[in-house]
Amino acid sequence: MIEQVVTKKSPRNIILEHFKTELPISGGWGYTKDDACIINKNDPIVDPTVPFDGVAIEYVFAGKRIYEELIIFRPQGHAFSDIGWKLLQQQFTSDEDKAYDKLTFEIWAFPDKDWQELKGEWEGPNGHGSLNFDIAVHEKKRQEKLVRFTREFWFDITSFYGQGVVITDRETGEKTLFPPESFKFTDKAKKLFGIDE
Repeated sequence: MIEQVVTKKSPRNIILEHFKTELPISGGWGYTKDDACIINKNDPIVDPTVPFDGVAIEYVFAGKRIYEELIIFRPQGHAFSDIGWKLLQQQFTSDEDKAYDKLTFEIWAFPDKDWQELKGEWEGPNGHGSLNFDIAVHEKKRQEKLVRFTREFWFDITSFYGQGVVITDRETGEKTLFPPESFKFTDKAKKLFGIDE
């Protein structure tokens, strides 16, 4: 079973300590709405001259929490390797004067011991380059050892919700803020994002 991260220090301080990355956050680890990670557009570390990309902070936080759960806070000898994840669902909700984003991710990884065994089998002298290597048997073993689970990540996005969308240019990396009134959702986009009018 993959345990939740429980710490006396704040997630902001833990992430800074472990990854040398400071995020404009407060609150909890985001396992529930009551424990939501609060993203603060007005945090002193935020450069007000650059469009604020709160969604990017959600994804960075999610990745860091996954590594905390699967590597850093695991008992010695029980960490995971070859970790991956994908977004299954993003859901907006509001409660009185607060806006929340709930992300649900599918997460997968191999226990370190199993990963080393599979890697050794693949790369060894009788591995994937050998005539006797049965790739179907190896893949079956991989799937049996792979650990999969889902996790929710709750974010309080009140500080930046409804203030537009940040688009990052893929070639230059430059961020541009488009205010809400500057774009219209198509019917297809409304359906995709669950927007009713």
